[in-house]
Amino acid sequence: MLSTANRPTIGYSACAVAPRTAVFELGYQNQTTGSPQTGSVTSQVPQAFTRIGVAPRFEVDVIGPNYVATRAYDAVTPIARTAGVTDSGVGAKYELAASKRWIVGIDGLYTPPTGSTFLTAGNATITGNLDVAYALSEATGLGTTIAVASTGGFAPDGTHARYGVTTPSFVATTRPAPNTQLYAEYVYVSKIAAVEGGRAFADAGVQQLLGTNFELDVEYGHSFIASPALGFQYVGAGLVLQIP
Repeated sequence: MLSTANRPTIGYSACAVAPRTAVFELGYQNQTTGSPQTGSVTSQVPQAFTRIGVAPRFEVDVIGPNYVATRAYDAVTPIARTAGVTDSGVGAKYELAASKRWIVGIDGLYTPPTGSTFLTAGNATITGNLDVAYALSEATGLGTTIAVASTGGFAPDGTHARYGVTTPSFVATTRPAPNTQLYAEYVYVSKIAAVEGGRAFADAGVQQLLGTNFELDVEYGHSFIASPALGFQYVGAGLVLQIP
C-alpha cells in the first residue's frame, strides 16, 4: 500500500490499484506565501483523490472536490479572505507489466472548469503523466513523474489565457521499518500562471501504515526562489484508506 499511494508526494505512484479495490486519498495542507510582512496563507481540504481498480493494472480516478481558503495580509490594508472550490474531474492509470526492479505507469487526467471563478482554470485541463519507479533494494527506491498539462487561468482584470505547463518530480523513498516510509522529493513547475514563470521546491515527509488498509502521512515543503515575496512553505497531513 505504501508503494501504491499517490499522496503525499506531488508525483504519482507508478502502481495501479488492484482490481475490485477502492482507494480513498484525503488530506489537509496549509501554505504560507511571501514574507512575514506581506503575503498570504492558503488552506485546502480534503485534497480528495478516489481510485478504483477495474481490471488488472488499470484504474479509474475521481478528482476532487477540493475547498480552498486564502487569507491575504500586509502592514497597510485590512486582511482579505477568499474561499471556493477548485476544478474537479476524472482520470485513469495504466500500469505496464513490471520487471524485477522497474515499474512504469501512464496517467491521463481531465478536469473541466467546474470550480469557483477565481480558482477555476476557465477551460478544461488535460494532463498526461509518465510515472517510473525503480527499486534499489527491498526497502529503498527512486521514482519520477513527468507531467505535461494544457491548462489556463484568469488574471485579476478578468482576462483568460490558456498555457502549457510541465512538472517533473523526482523522489527517493526508504523504509526504516516495515510499516514506515520516509521520502524526499524535488519538484519543478515550469509555469504557475499564464504570466508567471516557474517555481522549484522540495518536500519531505513520513508515511505510516496502520494495519494493511490504512495509512497516515505528514509532509513539509519549501520553495527555492530568491525573491521573498514569491517564496512559500507548507505543511500537511493526510490519510489513505483502501477497501478491497
